[in-house]
Amino acid sequence: MEIIKQITDKKGTFIERYTHQDEVLSQYQYDVTKDESYKARMNYPANGLEAQLAQIIESYMVKYELSVSQKENIERISKGNKVVIGGQQAGLFVSPMYTLHKIISIIVLAKEQSKKLGTEIVPVFWIAGEDHDFDEVNHVNVYSSEHYLHKIKYHPSEDVTDSVSTLVFEEEALKFTIDRFITSLVETKTTKSIHALLNALPNNWTDHFQFIIHTLFKDYGLLLIDSQNKAFRSLETDILVWMFDNHAEIDQAFRYGQDKMKSLINEQQIITDTNVHLFMSYDGKRQLLKCIDGKYVLPKSDAVFTKAEIRAKIQAAPHLFSNNVVTRPLMEEMMFNTLSFIGGPSEIKYWGELKQVFDFAKVEMPPVVPRMRITYTNDKVLKDMKRFNISNEDLFEFGIAKFQNEFLGSKENPLLLSQMQETISNLEKDYEAMQLLEVTQETKQLLQDNLNYHKRQFEYFKKRYHHDIKRRHDIDFKALNAIGNVLHPGGGLQERLMHPLQFINNHHFGIFDEVIESITHYGFDHTIIKP
Repeated sequence: MEIIKQITDKKGTFIERYTHQDEVLSQYQYDVTKDESYKARMNYPANGLEAQLAQIIESYMVKYELSVSQKENIERISKGNKVVIGGQQAGLFVSPMYTLHKIISIIVLAKEQSKKLGTEIVPVFWIAGEDHDFDEVNHVNVYSSEHYLHKIKYHPSEDVTDSVSTLVFEEEALKFTIDRFITSLVETKTTKSIHALLNALPNNWTDHFQFIIHTLFKDYGLLLIDSQNKAFRSLETDILVWMFDNHAEIDQAFRYGQDKMKSLINEQQIITDTNVHLFMSYDGKRQLLKCIDGKYVLPKSDAVFTKAEIRAKIQAAPHLFSNNVVTRPLMEEMMFNTLSFIGGPSEIKYWGELKQVFDFAKVEMPPVVPRMRITYTNDKVLKDMKRFNISNEDLFEFGIAKFQNEFLGSKENPLLLSQMQETISNLEKDYEAMQLLEVTQETKQLLQDNLNYHKRQFEYFKKRYHHDIKRRHDIDFKALNAIGNVLHPGGGLQERLMHPLQFINNHHFGIFDEVIESITHYGFDHTIIKP
């Protein structure tokens, strides 16, 4: 495992501003680049839920065999040890790769701060099982042998409208999806083990996600909790009631904080038209509550409730209620004794819109730490990048099309193209002169149509000429395509599309252990790694 490059964010980008004491820090509590921030955060008092929370986590996780370090960390939770926490929706077979990078970030930062602070910090991953946006999590992307990406989806027989934690896999649909995924992989010595892992999956959506994460990271003491777990939600009851009772003030604080953050970064992350900021499961659908003229409505069911009715429902059946993006971070902080929260760039931005919500609740926002960004390369790609004089910085800034066009230009016959351009220019002058003759408007139109025809023919010639160049240099263009498709697929980050199990298939089941051990210091730069 070799760290090839660490790319610093360009000046003026959000993460660069956030990690260089920019004015955006006014919307956060701590400067995450300073050790003093974590030392200061250690003095923030515990919330009093420690023993109950530890018991709930243990009950949730015990269905799979707990490692020694997980048992120790559950005990530490009960005693009030601080945690490093982050979360994510439960993707199909745990996808995409950045979910794993978020978990790796949690583990690395917890290890690093444990040493610096002289006390054990516990890594925790929050599975957002209450989420119902199934289209975001129902698929995986797999690289073909030609390094193109193919999407494989799980297709249930009915639409998913409630929390994914309620979703049970349909046996035939799951088998079909697993078979498609496995047959898309290049067979290696690891493929059969991956197939066995997938065939052993639990039939619940978030349980399958937990099972894979537990298998990969249990030896690091990683603790997991599904936010839709009934016992966990029951422990949230008093907080949910408080959030409901104060939803108007929370909404006001949020709108004010969002406007302030928008003035600093000129963009808005959270888009919501609710003023209650809680979901309610009703009529088989997870729906946002809205307060209209003192009544509480569920738009997808046309159901209407009084404040007293909603309050009573929260107390009697808290599992029917869940947070939206505005109240989820606050709930997380009120449930866990957090040293720091780990999030992606967009999460960091939307936490900045919530500073005034935390202030209203009299809850301190923890250090909000950007997760590590990692891209994986290989010897072939590195060799080809050197051959074409492509740097990682230029690839991520300009995309592979720039280098494809430059290579194409280097193989063109410049005299041919210049003479072609001269011919077109001369034609345009000749036709312009003919337009000045005394002819009818219909003839003028015919002249223009005829000129356009010739210009189209020239464009067609140029296109076929370029096609011929690409055919003659097919190996070179395939190499260029591979660089783009592997490192910068679709003009975006590899970690948003690459699937962790395909990465394991190409290496071995301990590959992420090697990634963790190769990171000697938690940093904010984009890291390029060669396994």
